[in-house]
Amino acid sequence: MKHALLLAGIFCLLLTAMPKALASAEDQIDSALASAKTWVAQIDAGQYDDSYAFGSDAMHDKVAQTRWGQVLKALRTPWGPVVSRKQISHVYKPNGFEKSEGEFMVITYDTSFQKLGEATEIVVLKWEGGKWRGAGYNAQPKMPDDGSAPPAPPGTTEIHTDPHAKPQSQ
Repeated sequence: MKHALLLAGIFCLLLTAMPKALASAEDQIDSALASAKTWVAQIDAGQYDDSYAFGSDAMHDKVAQTRWGQVLKALRTPWGPVVSRKQISHVYKPNGFEKSEGEFMVITYDTSFQKLGEATEIVVLKWEGGKWRGAGYNAQPKMPDDGSAPPAPPGTTEIHTDPHAKPQSQ
């Protein structure tokens, strides 16, 4: 009986001492939210090479480092610095995301930029090697509540076309 209790005690100690790397992604929600903050802080600061290094293998397979920096610079520079950012949702995706296998976390923010105003940011993280890594970033101007088109970001050109007239049937 003493041996059984001793073994049970040792087993419990081993379970509590397991490294975080063996924990599942679903148990690491707080870690995902902290990782997302770290990653967007790198992007906010224009540290695109660092943000790329923080990225997952899946992200690296989809986009080259030079392209990553070019796209983020073109997207974020005209908008100016972040004024505020509020997380509005996080969704754990245990069975893949957008045709990629693995465990993902999709975090959505309401963000305000100095020159753009309100925007929606979506940060995608992938559980890889026992930690959350960047897998995708998207930001776009927030749609007005009245359904009209969002204002054009500074430095962009708007193109408007008139609807085509339908040919009259004969």
